[in-house]
Amino acid sequence: MLDVAVIGGGLCGLALAHSLQARRLDWALFEARPRLGGRVMTVASGRGLPLDLGATWFWPATQPSITRLVADLGLASIEQPDDGRVLLLDDPNRPPRLVPFDLATASLGDEGLPAQPGSLHAGARRLAGGMGALVTALERRLEPQRLRLEHALESVADFGTHVELELRHGDTLHKVKARRVVLALPPRVAAASVFFEPALPSELVQALQGTPTWMATAAKATLAGERAAWREAGYTGNAWSTHAQAVLAEVFDASPAEPSAAGAALAGFVALDADQRRQFERGLPMLVESQVAMLFSAEAAQGEVLLQDWAQEPRTCTPADLADGASGGHPAYGDARLQLPQWSGRLWFAGSETARAGGGYLEGALAAAARVRRQIDEAAADDVNEDALQRFTAWMRQQREDSLQRYRAQVHEALSQQRDAQLTQRALLGTLESLYADALAELRRLPLATAGLPVEAGRHALTPRVLKPFLGLADELLDEAVRFNRTSCALSNFPDEHQPDAQYVKAIRRDLAAAWQDFALRVNEQLRERAG
Repeated sequence: MLDVAVIGGGLCGLALAHSLQARRLDWALFEARPRLGGRVMTVASGRGLPLDLGATWFWPATQPSITRLVADLGLASIEQPDDGRVLLLDDPNRPPRLVPFDLATASLGDEGLPAQPGSLHAGARRLAGGMGALVTALERRLEPQRLRLEHALESVADFGTHVELELRHGDTLHKVKARRVVLALPPRVAAASVFFEPALPSELVQALQGTPTWMATAAKATLAGERAAWREAGYTGNAWSTHAQAVLAEVFDASPAEPSAAGAALAGFVALDADQRRQFERGLPMLVESQVAMLFSAEAAQGEVLLQDWAQEPRTCTPADLADGASGGHPAYGDARLQLPQWSGRLWFAGSETARAGGGYLEGALAAAARVRRQIDEAAADDVNEDALQRFTAWMRQQREDSLQRYRAQVHEALSQQRDAQLTQRALLGTLESLYADALAELRRLPLATAGLPVEAGRHALTPRVLKPFLGLADELLDEAVRFNRTSCALSNFPDEHQPDAQYVKAIRRDLAAAWQDFALRVNEQLRERAG
C-alpha cells in the first residue's frame, strides 16, 4: 500500500512528489497524459528551437517560490524583451503603429507619451530551453519507476483506513491502494472526471465546479524562422491586434536571448474563440503567417507554425470552462473549501487553482504543493503521535491504579525510619514526584513527532495532550491517602496524620500543586527540546 498517491504530473504534482521522496515516503505519481508537465508544454521546432505552447513566464519580483526553484535547479532564465512599446494593429486596412504601454493605467497610451522599458511584461522571464526545462529537471530527480504515465484516475473510494483508486491504462483498469491521495488537478477537471465514493459534500462540489481553470480555453501559436527579422527592424516583437478580424491577440518574442543556429521565433495567443478555431483549424497556420506579415514583414512571417489549442485538451478544459468562455480577467482563486483535507485526512485537492497566492500560475502550483506537503506532514505526525500518546495514556492509567500503593510504600518507609513529622505531606509529595520522574522518562522513550508542530506563547502543541492523563490525579490520590490514614492502625498513634484537619490538607494541596506545575513545565521543556 502506498503512503501517498499523487494524481497529476503538472508542476504541482512533481513538486509534491519531490517532497514526498525527500521524506522517504512510499509514493507514486499517476498522469493521464503520455507526458509530464500538465499545462507546461515545450516542443521543438524543426530546427530544434524550444518553444513554449503552455506556461511561459515567471515574475521574480512577485513570485518567490518559482524564482527560488529555478535558482535551486540551476536553470538559466531569459529576460522578456520589453522596451515599453507595442506594435498596435487596430485597423486591418492601415499599417500598425508603435504605441507606448502606460503602466499607470495598464493599457496602451497616447503615441506621444514616452515609453517605459519593462512596463509591458513587468519583469517577466522565460527559461532557457523553455519552461519544459523545469519539468525535465524535476523529473530527473525522481525515481522513474514511481512515475506512471497514461494512467487516468476514474474513481476513488474511502475505506476508512485507506483509499482505493481505479486508474485506466489503455484497456486495463488498475486498482491501487494508498493511505492518502492528492488530486493535483484543476478543480473542475477533478469534479468532471473522477467518481467519489462516498459522494463529496455538496458545498465542496460547488467549489470544485465553480473554480475556473486558468487559460483552459486559450490557444497559443508560435512561428519559428531562421532569423529574428523584427529585431533587425528595431522591434522587440511585442504586438497587439485588436480589430475584429484579428487571429493573434497578443504577440511576443519567443527567441533565445542571443542569436542561435536554431533560429528565432514569435509566439502569440490566438484571438479566435474555441468554436472559431475548430472552424478554421486547417487554415490557422496560414492565417497566423498572414497576421505576422501585417505586423512586421513578409520575411518575419517565413517559418514553421506550431499551434496548441488547450480547449481541445479534456485533461485541462471542461465543459464548464467552455461555457464560461474566455475570462475577462484573472479569477479569484484560493477557495478555502478546496484547501481542507477530506475523508479524515485521506483526500486532498491541490493544483494551482487551489492556491491563495499565484493561483493559476506556476507560483500557485508550488504554493499548493507546499500547502499539501505541510498538511501531510501534520497528518503523518498526528498518526505517529496518536499511537504514541495512546501507549503513554495506557501506561499512565496503570500508574494511577498503583499510585496508592506508592503512597503506602512511602508511609511505611517513613515510619520505619521514624520520620513522622508531616508524614502524610511528605509521603504524598514523594509519591507524585517519583511518578512524575518515571513519566518524564517514559515520555522521553516515546517516538513522538514534535518538529514542526506549533508553539504558542511558549507552549508546545503536544503539551496539553501529554498532561491530560494526569488531570485530577493529585486530588484523587489525596482523597485516597486520607481514607487510608483513617483506617491505618500504624498511623493511629499520630493524630495529625490519622485524622488530618482542613488546614493540614490545604497545605498538602499547595505542595502538590507546586509539584504539578513543575512537572508540567518540565514536560513542555522536554517537548520543545525534542522539537529543536
